Amino acid sequence: MLRRLSIRPLVALLVCLVATAGLVAATPGRALAGPNEGDFFSAANSARSSAGLPAYAYAGDLAYAARAQAERMAASGQLEHNPDLGGSVSNWQELGENIGCGPDWSSIQQALMNSSEHRAAILDSGYTQMGVGTAVDKDGTLWVSEVFRLPAGATSPAAPSAGSSSNTSTAATTSGTPSATVVAAPTPTQILRSKIQIARKKVSGHGKHGGSKDPLIAALHYSTVMRTVA
Repeated sequence: MLRRLSIRPLVALLVCLVATAGLVAATPGRALAGPNEGDFFSAANSARSSAGLPAYAYAGDLAYAARAQAERMAASGQLEHNPDLGGSVSNWQELGENIGCGPDWSSIQQALMNSSEHRAAILDSGYTQMGVGTAVDKDGTLWVSEVFRLPAGATSPAAPSAGSSSNTSTAATTSGTPSATVVAAPTPTQILRSKIQIARKKVSGHGKHGGSKDPLIAALHYSTVMRTVA
């Protein structure tokens, strides 16, 4: 599953301007806490190198948000994007997320690279930073979230020249490899519906009149929901 967000200058006040908070070198070392997080990160940079692109810098705050989402997916058994991706991290002008699940990291990575949308996110010349988070559920399924960012105020690196490796090449599928799951990005309607559901849960327990038919109380609840969604 792929998700991409962008922010325009007119709403830049929503971004906390912390220069490179949580950013570490391209070799993340101990920042990688979940199983196979380093494998996903190394595989992404290996693919970028083959495509003539600069390596991603590893960002600890992106990894923290990605790991939290991977743990939520593992707990629920549902493959879904972080509904508050833009609010989970700061200092961004472009933000994206790949998610997937499968029996092991290599089959998930293969599925991501075999999907044109997910491969494009990994090989996007507009992003400069990446964080990876993983979690394993009770059945042994591995869940992963990859979060990509172009920091606020940063300039996208130049795209590879025409003579470099193409982003459209497809990785070969290994016969007999267990399948992994990656799905399409949610539509704006699905994102809004998810936010409304979250907002309703937040206000549903407020006061003993939560189920009242009083139109004034209903209006107040509606107002609260709309503020939460916004």
